[in-house]
Amino acid sequence: MRARIALVLGLSLLAVSARADKLSKEEKAWLDSVWPLILQDEEQRFKDLKEKADRAEFQKIFWARRDPDLETPANEYEPEYLAAVAEADKRFTTRAKKGTQTDCGRAYILLGEPSEANKDGVAKPGERAPETWIYKGAQYQGGQAVIAFDGACMGQADLRQQFDRVAEAKILQPNIDYRRGPDGKIVKLADQLPKPTPIQALLKEPRQDFRLGAEPSFLKVEGGGTAVMGLMRGEGADLSSFEQGGKKMAQLTVGARALAADGRLAAVDERQEAVELAADGSFTASYRLILKAGKYTLHCGALDPKSSKGSAVEAPLEVPDFNTGQLSATMILLREIQETPAGSVDDNHALSGFALPMGRLHPTFSGTLTKADSIEIFYQYYDAKLDEATQKANVIVGVSLLKGVRPVANAPEQSFDRVVAGSAVGPISLAAYTPGSYTARVRFSDTVARAEVVKEMSFELK
Repeated sequence: MRARIALVLGLSLLAVSARADKLSKEEKAWLDSVWPLILQDEEQRFKDLKEKADRAEFQKIFWARRDPDLETPANEYEPEYLAAVAEADKRFTTRAKKGTQTDCGRAYILLGEPSEANKDGVAKPGERAPETWIYKGAQYQGGQAVIAFDGACMGQADLRQQFDRVAEAKILQPNIDYRRGPDGKIVKLADQLPKPTPIQALLKEPRQDFRLGAEPSFLKVEGGGTAVMGLMRGEGADLSSFEQGGKKMAQLTVGARALAADGRLAAVDERQEAVELAADGSFTASYRLILKAGKYTLHCGALDPKSSKGSAVEAPLEVPDFNTGQLSATMILLREIQETPAGSVDDNHALSGFALPMGRLHPTFSGTLTKADSIEIFYQYYDAKLDEATQKANVIVGVSLLKGVRPVANAPEQSFDRVVAGSAVGPISLAAYTPGSYTARVRFSDTVARAEVVKEMSFELK
């Protein structure tokens, strides 16, 4: 089934003109320029402001809420939006409306160029030919969205509400708002901008007060993104510690951030975690970022808030694309899957970044294990092909353990009939295996698409 979106804009224009006498010529022009993007409650708030200074501050806050990176001096999105507005006016202006005031214009501004644009008839004098636009992508229900426009470049009556939801998704900084201070005036943008926290300051200017390493794992998440789940291991002998349940613990602030290739801040994470200090003084902690496929620079670190000792590391990060529409897969080598009560979330746990509905994953670190360890091989696959006759997929998964190139253990093959599925094999005790280099291998065979994906992870057994 194709997802449909449609829209109208007449009511908004009437609302603007009904109270336009409150606004200066420049303020009316600004409101018209952001009409495709502004939310209805924002529009009303702007018109209700009685002081020119508040309306000027409102405009600053409006753009800051949509700024993809508050750390850079310029708002990267604003010029992109204004360029799209100019192009929409150029392409879609009719005898009755400017291009930005048509549904075609708002679709172009908010969603971009359609994947397909099909003419549905002949243009009448002074109008365009009716068209159907098709947008394709994982973010749309069913993989695509379809919008039908008439000759006046207008769509169906419910399109505004759906476009409002798209416009709402453009708000990337929801903590910045139009709230009022004790004096009744809008709190200035400068007073709302986030101040760097100690862990974020550490990530910007990394140092190494103690040894720290980090390794990422990847899982697909709803909405077309990828969860980057990171495990950090550090030397915590000098951290501030306390006893809890017979264990030596430390309370740390853990953080991570990813910079895109152009230097923009793509994602950030900060969390408080209670970590256990092992007999050798080491600790493990975790983070989680949601990113699109691509290449990034990753900064992650841990900070002892009591002593201010902290360490951060920097590394290149390549996030895999799990939204190609073809079979893809991921695997993680685990020490165990820790069961958690249904619906419970412990944000303070050292492995909170690896929390899933099924439980918390506890990955191995640096691929070094001992004969006293056990492992579990966790895997997921995505986008298996459906059989047209049965409307089911058929994916056969084989898991094996190799020493060198020789298989030393094979799990029974599992068969799945879903487009997306996953499981885990284990626990596998390593007590009976001789020291050396091993590889865990998972083979995914999509018999409908006749496609195969193989994922491998290596470890050293001491």
